[in-house]
Amino acid sequence: MNLLTSRDNPLIKTTLSLQKRKGREKKRLFLAEGPHLLEEALKSSFTVRWVLIKEGITPSGRWWDLLAKSKIPIYQVASRLYTALTETQTPQDVLGVVAYPPETAGFPLVDPDFCGIILHELQDPGNLGTIIRTVWAAGIKTLFTTPGTVDPYGGKVVRASQGGIFNLQLLVRPLDTILVWAKQQGIKVWGADPRGTKLYYEEDLTGPTLFLLGNEAHGFDRTKLDRGRAVEGIRIPLPGGAESLNVSIAAAILIYEALRQRG
Repeated sequence: MNLLTSRDNPLIKTTLSLQKRKGREKKRLFLAEGPHLLEEALKSSFTVRWVLIKEGITPSGRWWDLLAKSKIPIYQVASRLYTALTETQTPQDVLGVVAYPPETAGFPLVDPDFCGIILHELQDPGNLGTIIRTVWAAGIKTLFTTPGTVDPYGGKVVRASQGGIFNLQLLVRPLDTILVWAKQQGIKVWGADPRGTKLYYEEDLTGPTLFLLGNEAHGFDRTKLDRGRAVEGIRIPLPGGAESLNVSIAAAILIYEALRQRG
């Protein structure tokens, strides 16, 4: 493996640029830090462009077995330089640079068991990453985000997803566009709403279903939804008196109720 020692090395400069959204979107690359995330990336359909390993580390483990069988370029990085490339306070010893998935303008196929999530203008990367992890764990394959939502390929989101980012289809679409498509496909859209009149566990969630969850501070503005693009409010009871739940907790409750109903 070649040893990289200069901050002016083009590969190092590119990797550093991926710590910011502007750099990620320009290069269409993002970071996967640590053995677990790199292993999930290597097992997925995503393309790992190159891998950086901290100087002096002896690679081992499942991720190394997968990497050794590939033709992906591997570089060692001088210890003093490697720390600058990572985004965590306690850096892990391996860092993958991964390509964005190919852009697609379409929508997923809908079968009778279809279930998905719409996240509208979420701002907290930890919430987004946790929801991605939950969606993955539940076997749901489709997650929509709307413009204005935090970058799903940012480091905090990728780490919080624990590899989920590599195991589902993530589509960025305007909310109205999603709702028009859902109506055409016969998909029921349930909006998580503390003021909703219907309790989540009393409704039929077995058919094609989308759950809509809004911004952490403001939810989603029902007045901006055109007539005919119906979103029905669904409520999680809060007998303790809190005004709302954390959005990632609410998402998990709704997802697993749908899973329970489907047997």
